[in-house]
Amino acid sequence: MRTNTAGGSVDYTSPLLNLSFNVGSSPYFVRDERNFVLYQTVKHLPAMQGLSLADVFLDRGHSIEPHWHPNANELLYMVNGEIVEYIFNPFTSQLLHYRLGPQQSVYIPMGWWHWTIAITDRTRFVATFDNKEFEVTYGSDILRKTPPEVFQMVYGIDAAQWANVIRPINQTVVIGPLDTRARR
Repeated sequence: MRTNTAGGSVDYTSPLLNLSFNVGSSPYFVRDERNFVLYQTVKHLPAMQGLSLADVFLDRGHSIEPHWHPNANELLYMVNGEIVEYIFNPFTSQLLHYRLGPQQSVYIPMGWWHWTIAITDRTRFVATFDNKEFEVTYGSDILRKTPPEVFQMVYGIDAAQWANVIRPINQTVVIGPLDTRARR
């Protein structure tokens, strides 16, 4: 049986069909040995149509930086530990927050700004996306790639002071906080 999708087709009768993948072999981002993200998309497992996932490990006080997904809805499922998930509703301008523990989940609509803060050590959650490749726009990229003069013109913030404030953000953060002690 061959299934056709927008991204191609999969022959489910083929003896060469692979339905398994070791997510542990696929790091997306590593802050250190206890704060990292693994991921799986259709490029890792072509039979997986219209889905992707991130397996996230955080210690207390670490966070997934503010971001949004322009191409997918997200379902976050807690495996271990506790988090607070913050979600900004763009229609009501309300900041929502959910404290989640094991076996709890939260749904994040496509395009909604959100971030995660671990409140226990050894926190683990799985984020699934309803797209074969998840895209992410990170807050650190918006902050560091917008010219300081724009912040001055739009918000009245002194451009030189703003440039100095965001200087430590010299790359995409993904998992914070940054260790700024090494830069001083």
